[in-house]
Amino acid sequence: MLTGLAGVATFVFHLLAAGRYGYQRDELYFISCARHLAWGYVDQPPLIAVIAKVALALFGDSLWGLRLLPAAAAALTVAIVGRLARNLGGGLLAQGLAMLALALAPFYLAVGNLLTMNAFEPLLWMSAAYLFVKAENDDRLWRWVALGVVVGLGFLNKYSMFFYMSCACAAIALTRERRAFARAGFWLAVAIAVAMSLPNLLWQAQHGWPQVEVLRNAEAGKNVVVGPLTFYLEQFLMMNPLTAPIWIAGLWFLLFARDGVRLRWFGLTYVLLSLLYIALKAKVYYLAPIYPVLIGAGGVVVERLLARRRLLAGAYVGLIAVSGLAIAPEAFPLLPIPAFLTYEHVFDVRGIKMEKHPSGAVPQQFADMLGWPELTESVAAAYAALPPGERREAALMTHNYGQAAALDFFGPKYGLPLALSGHNNYFLYGTRGYSGDVVIAVGIDRSLLDREWRSVTRAGTFRNAFVLPDQSDLPIYICRDRIHDFAAWWPATRRYI
Repeated sequence: MLTGLAGVATFVFHLLAAGRYGYQRDELYFISCARHLAWGYVDQPPLIAVIAKVALALFGDSLWGLRLLPAAAAALTVAIVGRLARNLGGGLLAQGLAMLALALAPFYLAVGNLLTMNAFEPLLWMSAAYLFVKAENDDRLWRWVALGVVVGLGFLNKYSMFFYMSCACAAIALTRERRAFARAGFWLAVAIAVAMSLPNLLWQAQHGWPQVEVLRNAEAGKNVVVGPLTFYLEQFLMMNPLTAPIWIAGLWFLLFARDGVRLRWFGLTYVLLSLLYIALKAKVYYLAPIYPVLIGAGGVVVERLLARRRLLAGAYVGLIAVSGLAIAPEAFPLLPIPAFLTYEHVFDVRGIKMEKHPSGAVPQQFADMLGWPELTESVAAAYAALPPGERREAALMTHNYGQAAALDFFGPKYGLPLALSGHNNYFLYGTRGYSGDVVIAVGIDRSLLDREWRSVTRAGTFRNAFVLPDQSDLPIYICRDRIHDFAAWWPATRRYI
């Protein structure tokens, strides 16, 4: 009953803010990918495009509908954490504490409100761990099949599942659970996961492993790389510092407690995966999907410590609730922008910077939801000002996939053509048959355009106070009289990052 209520409350909490601000840049990009279904994409596996396709089929272009499935994933993750705490011997306090800590963690508030791969990753990771324990204790074929399907879906959702599974298998080999390796069901699960991921791996191979190039270029030019100490310190911020005693207690329980022995491999997985991510200079949040199991186990430990201290237990629960709700407006779009700006002056908890973009008036996760309709209006004004003959053959070309996806999503209202971009998967769409004789270029450096067109004139500028500074003051150019063949030049536009 408690787990169900907590799941419903989490779902409703996310839906309260689901329609605020606007479509996030990656959501728009995934919608574009959904309209070009394939076994792979330059910068992600195919599952998120399929999920976006389902959301579009069920709810149309509704922002609420698009974010319904992420909210459901967040709710299920919270409910399963409660079940885990109960299965480990926890009572109502352990279950409630674990579910509350997870539901109000800044990272989980943020990803549960967006249609991104990150929204489904924690649920898939936790489900894989849960199913392995069930299958290892009760060697039934259907449990191993279910495990294989979940791991396969995890691979198709995000490539981080490979690192998680690699570390999990290494950890299992170091514990008594290595006996699972002798079971036919385990290898059936492996075969199912490999079979499910194989079409995507073949797609990546056929396209020259673009994901590897994306990661390499992102590390060199986009991602903020931190040292080991900062990496671990920022885990506290990402999960809410006041909940640290819970997941640290959970890690201790899994690594050292006698009754945590059946999940000892998971504690070792945390250690191995965190060290691997530090070595790979990964983003801080890549470790976030592993915390639900630690929090579930930690709830049991904290309950035992506070068993005879009811006032202290109540105070700690209240502290987590108050701090989580206080952080919530900073994590997901709970307040209107004017109210948020006021709130931010009073309570600003920004502390984790993932990318090298200059900071703006609002955090990046909010900035990426703002300005897209206005950008489309600015481009539409330049397009409408063209003579009718030029308008019929004009192409739109943008600096990045967010701009291109926004124009493709909002552009039909203004009769705009489909956008072109050399950024990530948009590069594979090519020139879409346009001659390049007339191009409206958005946010592209003038010096690059001068090399390809003899006439480059500025037709407008997009400005917005709330987008990231490097996404505002974007020039809009009209390019005419091309110098080189457009299709032959297109490979030079490729930018995988």
